[in-house]
Amino acid sequence: MPLQQELSVIIPEIAHVNAEIKKTVEEELLSHYQPSQPFLLDGQGKKLRPALFLASAKTHGDDVSELIPLAASLELIHMATLLHDDVVDRAALRRSLPTVNSSEGNKIAVLLGDYLFSKAFSMLTSVGNLEIIQLFSRVVERMSLGELKQQTDAFNLYLTEEEYLDRINQKTAEFMASCCLAGCLTSECPEDLQMPLYHFGLNLGMAFQIIDDMIDFKDLNSRTGKDHFNDLKNGVVTLPLIYVLQAPSNKELMIKWMSNNRNDEDSIANLLDQIKINRGLEYALYRAEQYLNQARCFAGQVPSKEARRNLQLILQLIWSRVEE
Repeated sequence: MPLQQELSVIIPEIAHVNAEIKKTVEEELLSHYQPSQPFLLDGQGKKLRPALFLASAKTHGDDVSELIPLAASLELIHMATLLHDDVVDRAALRRSLPTVNSSEGNKIAVLLGDYLFSKAFSMLTSVGNLEIIQLFSRVVERMSLGELKQQTDAFNLYLTEEEYLDRINQKTAEFMASCCLAGCLTSECPEDLQMPLYHFGLNLGMAFQIIDDMIDFKDLNSRTGKDHFNDLKNGVVTLPLIYVLQAPSNKELMIKWMSNNRNDEDSIANLLDQIKINRGLEYALYRAEQYLNQARCFAGQVPSKEARRNLQLILQLIWSRVEE
């Protein structure tokens, strides 16, 4: 079952987030632009960020109906970053469909991303909570810096694990942590829950990105609906590779691969074999599990049994991505 469907079982309001996005974006956008792919309004995204926001809000009351527009704005921010990332990464597939940049061109993809960012912050402003606006302005700033760092570190075979972890903190984890914190702030939950929920999201986000980076090395029959080995081809050095590159002979293999045709399937297969033999994927999985265990500890500080269970179920879903 796709992650979004499983999340909707835990947080039923996710369906209302989909409806809010369609209502907010469809009429205005389609009057100016007719997409060839249902990339915006198909409702097929994971909706993990709004789910974290709503799950955190539910730690202090079950009625989150008034928070649906804010939850939708968080998903729009995420959608905008995906449009821009696909341009930067020259990705051809997302959700098993052609990306906007591959089917409509980079200009359209960038402009649509800009539109979604603008729409998201227009919705955030309408909430009238300056603290929330500042929180997500900071998130977008940090994500941009993380992406910039990733590009400047392309094919950097000397990237350390610490530098990698700092990058994914900026690119992914802080956004998820801020979604959890925003859920707490908007539901007026006790102040002593703010930091546990923030750190729950932070650790979950770190694990999520490590697992996502592992999936890039998986075989072609994976169910992710994305290009495979795209990180590798673009020189994005992630944790499985960082671990393997500790051996000088593996560094030499990587340098040789970089000097040849990086899209050659045989060369990629050889490199992937070395990553598996040297237990790079196992090490990344070990680190992801450490972060999930940390997140589980922070979830345990939530007093509400049902809310705590919701957070723990989300953790289980993230771990289940390892089997994708």
